[in-house]
Amino acid sequence: MNTNYNDEYIIKVTNLYKNYGQNEVLKGIDLTVKKGEVISIIGSSGSGKSTFIRCLNLLGEPTAGKIEFEGNIIYESNTHHLKKELEEFKKNNSDYKTQEKYKQLRKELKESRIHDFKQSRQIDKTINVHRQKIGMVFQHFNVFNNLTVIDNITLAPMKTKGISKEEAEKQALELLEKVGLLDKAKEYSLKLSGGQKQRLAIVRALAMNPDCMLFDEPTSALDPEMVKEVLEVIKRLTQTGMTIIIVTHEMGFAKEISDRVIFMDQGIICEEGTPEEIFNNPKNARTKEFLSKVL
Repeated sequence: MNTNYNDEYIIKVTNLYKNYGQNEVLKGIDLTVKKGEVISIIGSSGSGKSTFIRCLNLLGEPTAGKIEFEGNIIYESNTHHLKKELEEFKKNNSDYKTQEKYKQLRKELKESRIHDFKQSRQIDKTINVHRQKIGMVFQHFNVFNNLTVIDNITLAPMKTKGISKEEAEKQALELLEKVGLLDKAKEYSLKLSGGQKQRLAIVRALAMNPDCMLFDEPTSALDPEMVKEVLEVIKRLTQTGMTIIIVTHEMGFAKEISDRVIFMDQGIICEEGTPEEIFNNPKNARTKEFLSKVL
């Protein structure tokens, strides 16, 4: 537990890195998210947006840095940086083995690796609890086509929270009514349109009563005529006080719903501010270039 936790904030990310092999996708992300805040993340393809949001839910384990959620450290590692520092020290000092700095770095690296091993085992035990609190909606729906709509929604609450079938179904029907899918409750998900599947995916995440929702380009796999119905559901959700982080290429939507907009490029946050600041008066040259192409 972080004793300095300010309950005004729900997520705090410090110096976050993510590598895929030698490819450094995230290069030191710092971000603090307030409770009830709606944040849109924009940027070109390959800028690290989706990688970042997946790290928040530990769907992709970071390479280095720290993630805190509701005052709990859910990920922390310095091993990657220590390895690089040790390699650099060895490269620049031919007599490195005789130096105290080398011995100290090796000791710190060993301790960090032990910490990572223990943390990995702990994450395996607590990951499902964490993901109950942070709902995630993906680009490609990820609903179970072999189950009915209502079974898609009730499965996780019944299995992970021990909620009775009657209670889970009651909640599911209430949520389905809110997104205009009540008449589809008994249908198999396979028969739904893309927009309906994405609305179902949102309901399924909400059925776990999360404290925060993450959306990873939720409309990018939809036909244009289906985009509006999904955005309308997300817009209504932003008005409930839910903490929301959304990766999106819908610039008008981001401008309308966001408390804060973040522009990412090449694995870093280049600029952040209110929608007014980012869309009407960007300061960063890369932000200006990107917006000039998409607006």
